[in-house]
Amino acid sequence: MKKSFVCLLAAVLVALAGAAWAVEFQDVTARHGMVSSAHELASKAGVEIMQKGGNAIDAAVATMLALNVVEPNASGIGGGGFMVVRFAATGEVIFLDYREVAPASATKDLFASDQAKAEKWSVVGGKAVGVPGQVMGMFTALEKYGTLSFAEVAEPALRLAEEGFEVHPMQTGIIADNFEKMAAYNDLDKLAFFEEGLPIEAGRILRQPELAKAFRLLAQDGPDAFYRGPIGEALVAAVNASGGAMTMKDLQNYAVKVGDPVRGSYRGYEIYSTPPASSGGTHIIQLLNIMETFPVASWKHNQPQHLHVLGEAMKLVFADRGKYMADTAFVNVPVQGLASKAYAAKLADKIGMDQVLVDVEADYPWPFDRQEAVAYLGGTDDQHISTSHFSVVDEKGNIVASTNTINYFFGSGVIVPEYGFVLNNEMDDFSSDPQSVNAPEPGKRPLSSMSPSVVLDPQGRPFMTLGAAGAWRIITAVSQIIMNVVDFGMTMDEAIEQPRIFTYAAGGKRGPFRMEDAIDPEVAKLLEWRGHNVEVQPRGGYYGTAQGILFRDGVMYGGADSRRLGVPFGY
Repeated sequence: MKKSFVCLLAAVLVALAGAAWAVEFQDVTARHGMVSSAHELASKAGVEIMQKGGNAIDAAVATMLALNVVEPNASGIGGGGFMVVRFAATGEVIFLDYREVAPASATKDLFASDQAKAEKWSVVGGKAVGVPGQVMGMFTALEKYGTLSFAEVAEPALRLAEEGFEVHPMQTGIIADNFEKMAAYNDLDKLAFFEEGLPIEAGRILRQPELAKAFRLLAQDGPDAFYRGPIGEALVAAVNASGGAMTMKDLQNYAVKVGDPVRGSYRGYEIYSTPPASSGGTHIIQLLNIMETFPVASWKHNQPQHLHVLGEAMKLVFADRGKYMADTAFVNVPVQGLASKAYAAKLADKIGMDQVLVDVEADYPWPFDRQEAVAYLGGTDDQHISTSHFSVVDEKGNIVASTNTINYFFGSGVIVPEYGFVLNNEMDDFSSDPQSVNAPEPGKRPLSSMSPSVVLDPQGRPFMTLGAAGAWRIITAVSQIIMNVVDFGMTMDEAIEQPRIFTYAAGGKRGPFRMEDAIDPEVAKLLEWRGHNVEVQPRGGYYGTAQGILFRDGVMYGGADSRRLGVPFGY
């Protein structure tokens, strides 16, 4: 169901003054349950499970499986992700980490050689594949917190895989863009995404019987089918045939982590999000802490003063991210210091209203932390636009925010032919520098930016759940959306659809100040005059694609990003 065919909170055309941009803001409303995902059919799958008696966790797994079918380029059982869950009965918030890990064959210098860089070992082929965690994540979530079996929640995805769905032009374009990568490692005649060696055309029906076979095996034999059985054996064979070095023991040793989210606040609104090995939640809180020291609500939205300060804050945050963030199972990370409001105030003092930061080194958060200070080199390169986020709320008020990925669109390019799923290239989220704390090591989780988040209002009531795709821009997209709602009073969809900016600092220097062309061109000129190195780009997925649900007066308001095929669905 398209947005225009569902209940609308508002449908208005809004044009920014001086900008050739218009978008229809359409919040979908519901009172019993809602899913907002990057594809309408996946949102419907989650709602179907809730209508059959499942809770938000059951619906989340159903949505995740359906996304594997209808967005095979972005996430699936060949990848991993994170989930933040809030339980309505207790108010408890927990975090599930089913991020991929490096296989036992990984070494710190795996991607350091000239050959590794020239041949893109971390990006394509078997060496790029991390041990997938999504299957174990789904079963862990269901067994601990769900009410239905895997077979029951997989029903909508099975139908979609076997009966098929109509291919959208955007999807045909993504397949075409990744043609060479997939052709290098697969027999295209065996892939559902191709017909007679060419990308399946828009309007055609895409059926994936091999993927359905994998789902049925999982329903029958549980996670052992993947981590100890035939699916895993086929996975390992595909990895090793394409240059990797993975074993069944790597799969058998995989474990999900269940723990506490990172916590912070913005103007009294409490935020729960992802801790390391995701950098996302910590740096969202850090960015918002810096912005909290400024009177954002008194400024005009997306005008020079607002965007100048926001851009300067982004540089400071990414400078810290590049130095300090990694898997906390391997190194000390000053999470409390980075999320400290006192540390943010120190950083905010560096921002001048008439000056632009050009040299931007990481600061020193250790005095604001409880751990022993260590000196080390961080680093990663994370510039792709893939991944998939969704948010779920059930009738009782349980909330799930989940972000899942195979990293780049179509991951490593390696597809397990017997079961039709794409293998990730998460090894690219490690640093190629062997001295980095984010260098690959056996069992280590690569640094991420994924940030599924739950926000409570100042009275402790559910206020919002959201997240995004888009690598580093996940951090900046989620932060801008939160500010759009809290500071500027926008609805969920209005906040998501707003034009966004992105900038950063790396290697001690500022990056380009990028903004969507939907922002007033005069604003770009004024920012350039001030000293920013502005790059105007077309509105699109580079700036993050978000899905979220906002709560007001007992009603759920769903928003989904038109930069993707996102559609909220509720009942």
